[in-house]
Amino acid sequence: MNIVFDIIEFAAIAFFCWRGYMGRQLWLALTVHLLGRLYQNKGFFRQLFVMGPILVGWLLLCHWLNHLGAHGLAAGFMLLAMTIALYTMRDLEERQKQEREG
Repeated sequence: MNIVFDIIEFAAIAFFCWRGYMGRQLWLALTVHLLGRLYQNKGFFRQLFVMGPILVGWLLLCHWLNHLGAHGLAAGFMLLAMTIALYTMRDLEERQKQEREG
């Protein structure tokens, strides 16, 4: 029964991420914008020291959830992190393309 619950959790988070990424929903755009404001126009080391602890903390949370037995939730949170990273790269590419054209 626990495996079924893990699969349902993961499927729900995956569907949520898929709709956000493909539909360009506001929650994903705002998350990327807020994270982008942390490192925008900053040097390499400042970006490293700001984003590093956030990413490591998020991965430790996922590891802790996995250790507690919430495998579906941990995998879903990792998928959410990857979705945010993909959306960030897509947004950055679009901005660079607009700067080259404009």
